[in-house]
Amino acid sequence: MASPLRNIAIVGASGRLGPFILKAVQDDPAFNVTVITRHNSPATFPAGTKVVKVSDGYPDEEMVEAFKGQDAVVLSLGFQAEHRHSALVHASIKAGVKRLVASAYGANDSNEAVQKMFPIAARKAAMVKELKSLEKPGWSWTAICCGLFFDFCITSGFFGFNIPAHSARIWDSGSAKFSATTRASIGLSVARVLARPAQTANRSVYVSSFEVCMNDVLGALQKATGVPAPAWSVTHVDTDEQIAAANQELQASGSTMSMGKMMAMGKLALASNLKEEYGADFEKLGLLDNGLLGMEKEDVDAVVAGVVKAMG
Repeated sequence: MASPLRNIAIVGASGRLGPFILKAVQDDPAFNVTVITRHNSPATFPAGTKVVKVSDGYPDEEMVEAFKGQDAVVLSLGFQAEHRHSALVHASIKAGVKRLVASAYGANDSNEAVQKMFPIAARKAAMVKELKSLEKPGWSWTAICCGLFFDFCITSGFFGFNIPAHSARIWDSGSAKFSATTRASIGLSVARVLARPAQTANRSVYVSSFEVCMNDVLGALQKATGVPAPAWSVTHVDTDEQIAAANQELQASGSTMSMGKMMAMGKLALASNLKEEYGADFEKLGLLDNGLLGMEKEDVDAVVAGVVKAMG
């Protein structure tokens, strides 16, 4: 039987996802939480949070020292720090950490088709492959497959819905189902994984708030805004054409990180959820671990209404 995980360090507790992970883990009285952040980071954390500062770049020796005494390390790295993921994993092993929660939140990491289409999915699969190769007595890992960050996709316009303009960009027919999870529920899934070390060791855990399609989201937005369907301007695009255009942009950009390249990667990220062969409907594939983690599903209409209200 795996020993309980009590002392939890979080690297990346700010940014897009980190605050939700921090809140969920801090809300569980079973955990003693430490945030590890860079000296030059402007991030702030809730009053009473234990914070350890390290040099920019997360130097190996400093991270080993920061991880000592921790039962688990949770990684939630932004794009700029992604290249340090492997080094942080190795630092956790050297420090005697028992569990590493990888910064691998997102798509189905076992689907080969999506790995071929989407470079970030391929990197995530390589990350999981490395984690498997490092398994040893006393150290284990977990990756969380949660699909798209649903609330962020609404507020950022990632889905292609312009709420003030009442316009929508729908891919294909808009009926392809995919798994998506709110950031609060992703945070909760991390806390529940840490509370169930034996059942979640050395594997990817699949969670979702719901399985939806673009038409479902549009319908929820129409209800939340009180603007009926006839008043919305809806255009349709072809997923295969969008993938081809994105790949063309990536080839033209080369190794340079441009706005066009970022937009192309965004298109591929969305496309990775909109074709059945990419395995984005976790429930249909029988992959979901919501039951194992004691996580209830959410209501898409209620979530969208809350997001729209918060947006003002």
